[in-house]
Amino acid sequence: PQCAKWPLWFQLQCDAIHQAIYTKPKGQSTDETIDQIDFEKVFSGTGAAESGLLALSETNHTASGMNCEISAELTVPASLKWPSDMTLDVFACRPLADGEKIVLYLHGGAYKFGSAASHHVLVGQIANHASHTGHCTRGLLLLSPWVDLMTKRPSIQCNAKYDFLCALPLESPLNPARTFYAPGCPLSPEMITEMAHPLVSPVYANFAEFPPTLIQAGEKEIIINKTSQLYKNIAAHNPNAKCGRYIYECYADMIHVFHQFLDLPDAQYVIAKAGEFIKAL
Repeated sequence: PQCAKWPLWFQLQCDAIHQAIYTKPKGQSTDETIDQIDFEKVFSGTGAAESGLLALSETNHTASGMNCEISAELTVPASLKWPSDMTLDVFACRPLADGEKIVLYLHGGAYKFGSAASHHVLVGQIANHASHTGHCTRGLLLLSPWVDLMTKRPSIQCNAKYDFLCALPLESPLNPARTFYAPGCPLSPEMITEMAHPLVSPVYANFAEFPPTLIQAGEKEIIINKTSQLYKNIAAHNPNAKCGRYIYECYADMIHVFHQFLDLPDAQYVIAKAGEFIKAL
């Protein structure tokens, strides 16, 4: 194993994922061959926008006041007694019980490169740890957040050999940030400008009066530089926040969303910490 905290099985899994992600057909490293890539087959979802995410978010939605609907699945803790006559519609519309919380779990990566099913176990674990009474206040739990789609950062170079998250350069049409944002579209100055906008890369946003936030990340992530910068930006915009309102935890030797490798001691530990944070909100 490359890292002290990695068991052999974890090293083998990382190697397999890493090899699969970095193995691409010859000639698909530049936009010259972008027309030869079938993005619908390579990726399971669609891009954030064909003509630009900013136009979609700022112009259409702000001007018209239009709301967006996001389809979702409901995951409940194992301890919850589900009535036989309870439907999802009734459950979603009923008043919350005292101390009950609803966690909205969003993961773009699972949508693009996998499925919601790949996160069922992790979400269930979080639900089990958070299913206790407490004050009902909003907060954010960020697990290895990818907050900057621009892919030029020091941690890419030093952590690419550890992390399974793809580190292909921005010039490649298979760069993960580009496939999130606008798959199949050639790189342009306008795209680069928009990818550095807060609506696309939230690390550049204004975080004044931000809700309570817990950020959990791994030291060996290729995006760890911007994750730590996110925490610094949130803290800087809220100098008078109470101690503990914003928490950043970086775990030694861990990679992107290591929470999903449930046999790792660190994974069980951080999930329990996440549950404690949610309970305390």
